[in-house]
Amino acid sequence: MPEKSINIRLNKALGQNFLKGERVARRIVEYAETVADIDFPVVEIGVGSGTLTKVMLERGFKVTGYEIDRRFAEQNRRLEGSRCQILYEDFLKADIAELPDGISYVANIPYYITSPIIERIMFEGPVFCSALLMVQKEYADRLTASPGTKEYGILTVNVRTFALVNSLFQVSRKEFFPEPDVDSTVIELKLLSSPYVVFEKRNEYRSFVRACFAQRRKKLKNNLKAVANDPERLLLDCGIGASVRAEELCVDDFVRLFNALANAAPTDGRFRG
Repeated sequence: MPEKSINIRLNKALGQNFLKGERVARRIVEYAETVADIDFPVVEIGVGSGTLTKVMLERGFKVTGYEIDRRFAEQNRRLEGSRCQILYEDFLKADIAELPDGISYVANIPYYITSPIIERIMFEGPVFCSALLMVQKEYADRLTASPGTKEYGILTVNVRTFALVNSLFQVSRKEFFPEPDVDSTVIELKLLSSPYVVFEKRNEYRSFVRACFAQRRKKLKNNLKAVANDPERLLLDCGIGASVRAEELCVDDFVRLFNALANAAPTDGRFRG
């Protein structure tokens, strides 16, 4: 779809980069057909000009879409009906508590709000079947990074404690208009049936991981002073060397530390898991 056919001046502040045609959209929907439960709605974040929505409806999905830019309402009216509802509101502020468990997400996420959207999907919304998300390639690299690399960090640990992350395929910047400065990757998030940390403690765990990475280049024992009385003893009790940095630990290590700290006798009113 050429830009001029939209007949709307795109808003750079909203990160509006749309697919030129249906080729990539059809490939995303092919993946959705293998992982999504067609009896539940697919939640699309950022309907935009409706390219992906149209393909999903053609393939028999029910779609609940969120779009912050009301200027697309008239153009997208052709999509709405018994199997498609488009809500013109900010997904990050919308009440998603009423969405049923079992939904799937599909989104071409604006780069500048990728983290808030993924955190909302992961930690605030219903239990989902899958999430197929088109994100900046560098962001996908962070989610799939290995310990000890510069890409590995808070986001990597928090997401992979509760979900599997798969990189599905790359999308060239040339597939979009206007053309962004970076390439994209379509990823899948799938919640673990038995997460490393019980879901009820997810917020405490995320705070703990954030504390561990507070000053990335410092040794972990120094960062742990904010949440533990004797960080070095905590590390040694968990079989972790006292000179390690947070970026060197795998998810299992963070979970072991978190559980040991949560089970320790409270002494000073600081972090409790």
